[in-house]
Amino acid sequence: MIHGKGERCSMQRKVLSGVVALVVVLSMVGMALAAQPGFIPPPDSWDETYEVVVVGGGFAGLSAAYFAKKAGADVVLIEKMPFVGGNSIINGGIYAAYTSKLQLAEKQGESDSPEQHIADTIAGGDFMGDPALVENLVYGSPIILDLLLDNGLQVRPVVARVGGHSCFRTYTTINQTGADIVAVQKKMVDEAGVPVFLNTKMNYIYREKPMEGRVLGIRVETAQGERNIRATKGVVLTTGGFANNKEMVKVQAPWISDDVGCTNHVGATGEGLILAKQLGANTLHECYVQLYPFADPDTGILDAAAVVPCNGPGFGMVYVNSEGKRYVDEGERRDVNSMAALNSGGFPTFSIFSDEMVDLCSTREDIEKFIKQGRCLVADTLEELVEKINARTYRGQKVNMPVENFIATIRQHNEYIEQGVDPDFGKKIEPNLAKKIEVGPFYAIPQWPSVHHTMGGVKITPRTEVEDIWGNVIPGLFAAGEVTGGVHGTNRLGSNAIPDCAVHGMIAGTMAATGQPPVLKK
Repeated sequence: MIHGKGERCSMQRKVLSGVVALVVVLSMVGMALAAQPGFIPPPDSWDETYEVVVVGGGFAGLSAAYFAKKAGADVVLIEKMPFVGGNSIINGGIYAAYTSKLQLAEKQGESDSPEQHIADTIAGGDFMGDPALVENLVYGSPIILDLLLDNGLQVRPVVARVGGHSCFRTYTTINQTGADIVAVQKKMVDEAGVPVFLNTKMNYIYREKPMEGRVLGIRVETAQGERNIRATKGVVLTTGGFANNKEMVKVQAPWISDDVGCTNHVGATGEGLILAKQLGANTLHECYVQLYPFADPDTGILDAAAVVPCNGPGFGMVYVNSEGKRYVDEGERRDVNSMAALNSGGFPTFSIFSDEMVDLCSTREDIEKFIKQGRCLVADTLEELVEKINARTYRGQKVNMPVENFIATIRQHNEYIEQGVDPDFGKKIEPNLAKKIEVGPFYAIPQWPSVHHTMGGVKITPRTEVEDIWGNVIPGLFAAGEVTGGVHGTNRLGSNAIPDCAVHGMIAGTMAATGQPPVLKK
């Protein structure tokens, strides 16, 4: 369309008025931000002073405190709960590393590389993760794992290929729980001489001025009252996610219904994230909330039995719905597995495996324990296994699995393993590791999705510095672990959580102490 001079002038006036309006709006936003509702000036005097204050005692916080101390800083770790660990102690104890001093994948005849781990992680989050943060996770993962092994961590002698990973790179702790790692980390922190204050809840982060200047310290609640703790070099936020804050989850992920359980501990309520926002921190990816597909269907928790299905797909495990039919590629990502289960036509679903897989996915001692607990069903024949599945209740409900469907499913899957191809769902079948389900005893673990991980949080640089909404670094504020966003994108691959937390905790602690990150790439 061709405009005359008058029309052009009219358009110019409209554009100019629009620009003026935009400037006015931005100015108003700036003034509103400068006001920072609830801003509290820093105290004239502080109750305690440290160089580095770490807030939160899980994988990330324990790592940050240890490395800050080893870098020469005067450090304190505070934790709002009466114990350290938080979600970390009820984590499944699975850890992804492309290599380690044990070289378990190599001993299984499998190959891996940092480039492949990076590619899997970025693709697993729909290419929404920050590649630089993913590189931190991957290159730092063997460093942390070897350090933990040197300090007494025990792992099982088999590595698994869990959902979304293309390689066998997932290590499992000896007791199949994150508490194994927390115990080693706590020992390291204690031996380094870091004081740990329990039952100490941060309720404010002090900054020099509203929305600008350096972070100076924090205010905490204790049994003796409020105290102000100064951080002369930096505050490290490692306060975890918000999966157990139903209101926050509902705002960010309204598609999750109220009857979906939660794997997290009671303290996973997001206060650290809220306080960081209050002082101007930018956030991203908060709407991405992950469900764990294999939680206990009765309680929604992630117990040790719920880790077995996660480790099983590469070894021939089958997931079936209440009709006895497969409903997904078992080697898929957690979000895909969870949505497939929710849409499978019934509650709950089941992981099916044979006796030959027990030592690959778990241990015989653990499986016996799960059977006694009622978390695992066992039978000598497939027909009897279906009878046991149908005999018990799940959250007060019963299933009526047709035995003929179930047996046909298992036989068909056995053929796929023999052929090395899964035409139904495209599962990757490892010819040397995948087992047929044909010799009993046979096992079934009931499972159902439960809210598990929040991928979103504060925006950080690859040096773990927290950024404000303008893209500027907030001086003196660092963050690591689930309180951050941008590492995993839309979805976190299973077994990437611990290296994410521990590696970025290492970076944050070192940065706060020295101003320089550790070297991860050789």
